[in-house]
Amino acid sequence: MNGSDISCSDGASLQITPEEGRLRVEYTAQGIDQPGRRMYLATGANGQPGSALLPYGNGLEGSTVFLPFNASRLYVIANSPGGLTASVREWKGVQWSGWSDASAAVTGTFSKDHCSLAVAEDAVCIAPRVALEIYAKDLTQNHGWGRLYGASDPAYRAGVGDQAIPGFVQLTLAGALHAVSPISPEYRTRLEADSRVRIYQLFVRLFGNINGTRKTNGTLAENGVGKFDDISDAALDGIRDLGCTHIWLTGVLRQATSTDYSKIGLPADDPDLLKGLAGSPYAIKDYFDVCPDYANDPAKRLIEFKALLDRIHAHGLKAIIDLVPNHVARSYASTIHPEWSFGLKDDKTKFFDPRNNFFYLRPNDPGGGPPLKLPTCKDGQPISPTCKVLGGCDGLFAPEKIHGRVTGNNADTWAPAISDWYETVKLNYGVDFTHPNDHSHVVAPPVPDTWTKMDRIIAYWQAMGVDGFRCDMSHMVPAEFWAWAITRARARQPDVWFMGEAYNNDPAKLPPADPLAATLGNVMYSLLNSGFNAVYDDPTYKALKGIYDGPRWANDIDAAATPDFIYQNSLRYAENHDEVRLAGKNNWGSIGMEVGRPVAAILYGIGRGPVMIYNGQEVGEPADGAEGFGGDDARTTIFDYWSMPELVKWVDGHKYDGALLSKEQKSLRYYYAKLLNLVGEPGFRFGGFRPLNPANNRTARFGAIEGDPASGHWMYAFLRYDSRSQQRWLVVANLHRSTTFTEVHLHIPADAVRWLELPSQSPLTFTDHLGSGVAVMAKPGDLPANGVVIPKIPPLSAMYFAITQSQ
Repeated sequence: MNGSDISCSDGASLQITPEEGRLRVEYTAQGIDQPGRRMYLATGANGQPGSALLPYGNGLEGSTVFLPFNASRLYVIANSPGGLTASVREWKGVQWSGWSDASAAVTGTFSKDHCSLAVAEDAVCIAPRVALEIYAKDLTQNHGWGRLYGASDPAYRAGVGDQAIPGFVQLTLAGALHAVSPISPEYRTRLEADSRVRIYQLFVRLFGNINGTRKTNGTLAENGVGKFDDISDAALDGIRDLGCTHIWLTGVLRQATSTDYSKIGLPADDPDLLKGLAGSPYAIKDYFDVCPDYANDPAKRLIEFKALLDRIHAHGLKAIIDLVPNHVARSYASTIHPEWSFGLKDDKTKFFDPRNNFFYLRPNDPGGGPPLKLPTCKDGQPISPTCKVLGGCDGLFAPEKIHGRVTGNNADTWAPAISDWYETVKLNYGVDFTHPNDHSHVVAPPVPDTWTKMDRIIAYWQAMGVDGFRCDMSHMVPAEFWAWAITRARARQPDVWFMGEAYNNDPAKLPPADPLAATLGNVMYSLLNSGFNAVYDDPTYKALKGIYDGPRWANDIDAAATPDFIYQNSLRYAENHDEVRLAGKNNWGSIGMEVGRPVAAILYGIGRGPVMIYNGQEVGEPADGAEGFGGDDARTTIFDYWSMPELVKWVDGHKYDGALLSKEQKSLRYYYAKLLNLVGEPGFRFGGFRPLNPANNRTARFGAIEGDPASGHWMYAFLRYDSRSQQRWLVVANLHRSTTFTEVHLHIPADAVRWLELPSQSPLTFTDHLGSGVAVMAKPGDLPANGVVIPKIPPLSAMYFAITQSQ
């Protein structure tokens, strides 16, 4: 037998040993044998449905617990007068079952501060890799809602109220338990196994395009286009050296376009259906195909794409592509798998039918009845910027003259507005969005047809070698579909990665069928609970942008924080294709590319979740001027054939050596590389987070300028600490455009000092690792009153201080 000792939090200890057909679990935690104490065991495995959100109840489960994996069983074990008792809840469909007796599956004894268990093989979700979490609760505290402690994640800190446990134990089993296999325990987070996910968002249409024509509304022949081959070994070396682990290949799926490939059976689309001459990458024309623009030989585009995936993997990187589940192009028709196209067997007489792929407009719906009237023309004159260029528009689409379909943003009208996603149609997942609380068609068989087709799409790209999916507007699709689809995807590929673009403030969000998740309100809970690795962090992004473009202060960043389970599983970005460029005019205070230094330092450092950099951000791409459909909107166009003038300087004729960059641009790119590599350190990957602005808003010279009634207007600071690696970090950022703050006294309150778990009272050294060369010293006992004294923090800068202590 091969037992494994596993570190726990709060002085608890755990040993797991395989025996014939069962696991032996030895758990020691203070007072676990006492009345009112409970031991909890949650287990799950990839490819099996489950939930990260555990039930809550006064006197039994206590307050809500959020797990870092999706469990399918939850056991509660207690020491009763008659001996050990065990009960279990199981995940059934879309919710937890009630409690049932588990005395046949879990047996054992209690002694002082100790519980010895024998857990039957079929009680622990036996699989090649088993996820497991053990913790204790003292239900005599917090008025019966309990205090959680002794978690099998050593980084967890005991606490009352709702608790999110950051990590779990993964048991890798060489064989079935009856073979008495050795166990290899590993510490894992919800997000990744080997490193913190750091994404380079690469828009294929633009990334490698070095054509400098940049004619507004130019054609492919005039303005050029990026190619799969442009993402070469040299390009991938540069992205990997930047510190990235994943590449999001944005816009690779074949979309509706004005470019004619009739020679290979792909004619241009009706201009009434187009936004931009190149077309929107989110108006998918064929989910099983890639855009022929990007291939040297358009007929061999899938072969060239597969070669790109192989190159990415050869460089130790992983590839993410878009999944756009909520809507498709109005002209959607797969040529790769026509038998799996949408709407082939729909009953077009019904607005909603769970067996349909689309929603069909009724004659009395707004907009005057048939035909569908697109907002591209008025009185015979083109309105759409694309129609003005291409001509030939009449505001009609022949297939929808009688049976119109609901527009992608839930616009159930025969006359969608120019602001609607009029070029797309809404997909039907068995929930009528006009009655969003009715999930009766998705909680039991049969599986809706749209689910099956979308699963085939995911499986197709997984087989091609895609490692993950960025899921567009994922909150508009039922959480029950996501749980089903992600479970199936992980059964095929355990480490497939799902990231959800989602916004809790969008009224189009769908509530979940799970009553437990529904009570929490925030749609991010239901998405993470469905298996997503991460969701968007829009609130923190907006809080930071509001410091420059609104009335907000750095102190307001903490107020934007979501609950911990969401906060620590959120993707953070300072730019993406939907947001304005940092270096653009009339946004971010019109400061220019240097504003990205403190902004990214904060966003990338505050949580354990993944981080993302958008192509061109690292060299200060401004996106000034009108490129085509989007106008002069401070965003790099996603609708047009274009190139990025500043990134072209790094591409340097496809040498990717940055030789044409200015000194300032080279410095910025080097800064991002240092930052992205730093946030992959254990302290940021696993560590807890402690904000320091609340303790310093009355501290003199802490980010206050003349006239400010308090401090913390332009300065933001926080701590990160990982108990496993013993890494401790202090991060300080000066967001002001021109003021250098000197002799900054940054107070670290006594409870934060205790939180850092310093092994002694020896002096501390704070050494910046972001390039300033600053190193300062302080004594732990002086931190609450006198703080850390930082001689100078220049404008638009940040410092990542490693905290070390001589023993």
